[in-house]
Amino acid sequence: MDSTAWNVLSRRNMHARNFIHILFLLIFLSALSQVAWAEEQDETLVLLGQPAAADPVAGRLPRQLSRTAENTTVITAAEIEALNAHTLIDILATVPGIQLEGQIGSANATFTRIQGSNYSHVLVLLDGIPYNNLADNFSDIGQIPARIIERVEIVKGAASSAWGQALGGVVNVITKSPDPERRIGGMSTVAHGEQGSNDTEGELSGTIDRFGYYLSGGYLGSGGFTPNTGFDSANGHARLTWELPRQGQITFLANYARHGRGELAYPPSGIQSWDDAKRLILGLSLRQPYGSHLEMELNSFHSDNRIGIDTLYDNMPPLSQRNHELLSGGGGRLLWRQSGNLLVAGVDYQHARMDDNATFVQVNTLNRQADRWGFYLNDTLTIGPVSLSAGARYDLTGSSGDQFSPSFGLTWQLTDSTLMRGYTAKGYSLPAFTLDRGTEQVWTSQVGLESSVLPYLWLKGTLFRNDISDITTYDSGTIGSERQIRQGFEAEVRTAELFNTSLRSGYTYVDARRSSDNSVVKDVPSQTVHFAMQYNNHKSFKGVLTGRHIFWNAEPNHIGSYQGMLWDLHLNSTPFCGDFKRMELFFSLRNIFNGSQYLDEAYRNNGRWAEGGVRFRF
Repeated sequence: MDSTAWNVLSRRNMHARNFIHILFLLIFLSALSQVAWAEEQDETLVLLGQPAAADPVAGRLPRQLSRTAENTTVITAAEIEALNAHTLIDILATVPGIQLEGQIGSANATFTRIQGSNYSHVLVLLDGIPYNNLADNFSDIGQIPARIIERVEIVKGAASSAWGQALGGVVNVITKSPDPERRIGGMSTVAHGEQGSNDTEGELSGTIDRFGYYLSGGYLGSGGFTPNTGFDSANGHARLTWELPRQGQITFLANYARHGRGELAYPPSGIQSWDDAKRLILGLSLRQPYGSHLEMELNSFHSDNRIGIDTLYDNMPPLSQRNHELLSGGGGRLLWRQSGNLLVAGVDYQHARMDDNATFVQVNTLNRQADRWGFYLNDTLTIGPVSLSAGARYDLTGSSGDQFSPSFGLTWQLTDSTLMRGYTAKGYSLPAFTLDRGTEQVWTSQVGLESSVLPYLWLKGTLFRNDISDITTYDSGTIGSERQIRQGFEAEVRTAELFNTSLRSGYTYVDARRSSDNSVVKDVPSQTVHFAMQYNNHKSFKGVLTGRHIFWNAEPNHIGSYQGMLWDLHLNSTPFCGDFKRMELFFSLRNIFNGSQYLDEAYRNNGRWAEGGVRFRF
């Protein structure tokens, strides 16, 4: 590298470090000012009013779902617990409109798709911090334990006007906050299953004066149910809060995950692959209201992701690859709330760096870095039963050109029981950091209806069309691009609880075609079915039966298998209760009928297996 380029790079790194240091300094100074103010004032904190559980606030723009034009789904902690879920994989597998590709074990290599999108088009976030890797935008959702999750917010369709690179959608994981009612409380869980499966975990949570804490740690492992699918993982999570006067709050986040696992088993060709990874995420944020209308938020984060992959071919030495990815940054936003109006303006910054010891096609250098800036403005105006939303974001990607992402949406409360939504937006996705390519772009259009006008039923339907340009293609080792149209519809139905029993189901249809010749794009799931039946006597017993089917429409050479449904049964019983303690027994039988659902025989799903355990709360 010549001296001029090195000087430019050094200045960029200096600016990046300075920006992060300034963010930390602003958060620290704001905290000091609030503490100093508290010495002069004795004011009781007033909790902000919370929305009804049936209409939660969701998304980066804190709007109620009934005022949100995007097709959004929220999964709550209660729903997660009923599934006896180990990781985010077990949760997303039950969500209509989402297709998971891979071995679909609790911690195996699993790719997330939304309404037939590529996995690289889905942005996954942990408390707003990006969880996708830099190498190819893969999000390792098996590293996120279910026990730390308070809720999961899913936006289906382009969400770039708020989040940046989110061509196919967003999965935002919100972790648990400290328990505000007690000084100390917690939970411990031990689960054992077939093939040496083991999940041991614990958590502590409480609030002491203005200080709140949530601490969690655990181990998850298995010998594997198909060749080369065993895994061994450990994780830890901490969320600490400090309540400031005038309703402000400082939050510190730390998340650590380590795992080793078999990733690929392809017996016909003798190919096997293993990976090991370590990820550390640190975050610091400040939320501070000013009066009843204005609120400021500042945040900074650092993510250190180390990935190693070893691949073995017959009679050949192992091929090793080691990536070290660093992502640091932060940002801030202002929220202006008035009756019938929500205005959000913000800025994001990321400094991305990746060191890769392997050589790939079209890679100029093994050490890559980029500075990324995003500026966004979003507004939601409510007039009677109608809410209009408009947004725009401008991104300086630092590696793949600048991007402008507008959006416009509408919700209309037609009656007390019927809501209509419409949404159109432009989105983009960055290419793999290892490729010298431009961004993939999409125009998303959606229209939907949600209604409970029929007795005991809740219905939701959405038509969608995604016009994707410059989508990356791979043909016989050659990397190219083309334009595709992926369109279809999504339908959901839920019943009211009757005799302690309720039903829910979902169906998604995707028609993916090339714009050039109207030919069908293979390996895009064309039909997805989800079903669940839940029983809950609200005293000591509950059970959930879930089913899912994905018609992958795969290329014949994948030798996939996707006939029938995969059924899982989860049972929970509480034989003992106390004021602040409870013992719960649980049992799960997964893939009851030993079905096969996979796109490629190299990534076969687990067969039937059972596990049981005990959960103790105190």
